[in-house]
Amino acid sequence: MAWVPLLWAIKGAAPRGAFYLGFFHGLVLFGVTLSWMWNIFAWVSVVLWAMLALFTAIASLFIVKLPEKGRFETSAWVAMVWTGVEYFRAEVFALTFPWITPGTGLPPNQMTPFLGVYGVSFLVIFGGALLLRSWREGSLLLVFVGVAVLIVPEAPESVAPIRVGLVQDEGAGREKLARASQGFLEEVDAVVWPEYSFAAIDDEAIELGKEMAGDERIFVASGMETRDGVEGNTAITVSKEGVLGCHVKNHPVHFFSDGVAGTTAGVVETQFGKVGTPICFDCDHQDVIRKMTGNGAEFFLIPSLDAEHWSARQHEQHGMLFRHRAAENGRWLAVASSSGVTQIIDAAGMVRKRLPLMEAGTLVGEISSVSERTFFQWGGWLIGPVSMFGTGLAILWLIGRKFRKSS
Repeated sequence: MAWVPLLWAIKGAAPRGAFYLGFFHGLVLFGVTLSWMWNIFAWVSVVLWAMLALFTAIASLFIVKLPEKGRFETSAWVAMVWTGVEYFRAEVFALTFPWITPGTGLPPNQMTPFLGVYGVSFLVIFGGALLLRSWREGSLLLVFVGVAVLIVPEAPESVAPIRVGLVQDEGAGREKLARASQGFLEEVDAVVWPEYSFAAIDDEAIELGKEMAGDERIFVASGMETRDGVEGNTAITVSKEGVLGCHVKNHPVHFFSDGVAGTTAGVVETQFGKVGTPICFDCDHQDVIRKMTGNGAEFFLIPSLDAEHWSARQHEQHGMLFRHRAAENGRWLAVASSSGVTQIIDAAGMVRKRLPLMEAGTLVGEISSVSERTFFQWGGWLIGPVSMFGTGLAILWLIGRKFRKSS
């Protein structure tokens, strides 16, 4: 319902007025929901909220510039423009930030494995725009979306479960993490430590990983590794033989010393199946887990980091994004985070087990290996980029029309 008042406010407004209304809506929305940014950036967070609000303003501006047609056509155009600008802001813009959207504001639902979060955003905005033009038709669509959200999807039970042990402890060194893992080593198949468990992926780190893996397990953790003179935040997967594979973080966190971005999203062959090991902020974006699943990943073991002083609200918002990635791709995720949310998520995006926030501890549970592809994998993910491309063409058309009129 946060979006309907905005659409109502800009309906019939002049372009400049719609821009200012959109900017005000975005500034309030992001300033409230992302208030935790103040703990990290202080007054600079106001600039960041304003930058995010600018995209709401731009979407509002071009929504009112669209030509009037029938209620369905116009509502679809409104949804396309909104989704196109949202996708650009979240996945393409230099400071990508896929938080606080209509799609991520809802929990994983029946539509997520078909259309993904950007498809859900499209439906929400389409329904809101249609509601303002036709109460009956808009209500029917929003009821459909609401039912899809309220029906909790189910993931198949594990046929050949993989036992995972996750460690949550902020600022712990490798020795403390190793001691914490001793309590569950004999009962798990995989051990996952938080992001930056190792300051560097050196020989000592690999030897410790082999010790944690033992004869029958695999071990996943991350640290900074120098390759060809380039430093990247790297997740390593280790067995008793040594390093089975690496993944360099594709999406380093903005404004932090998080290494040079990796360019591949491969998978690692293990005795339990093909595993993907994205790192933290990789999972905020739609592309990395999608590409890993496309490359054959059957389950995911994820090192993550959320500092305690970033607040519980930040942790919970971030934890929800992992759930969306699981539901979009139909894969189980095991996430080990520094102070939370350390959680096990099934292939429908539902949390099976988790640890309390801000408390050191360990979590043992089961995940499953899945090979089937969702509709999202086959093409549902294209709603975001297609909307962005269509919006770009519409903007060029509007600019061309204005140029022709002026000449």
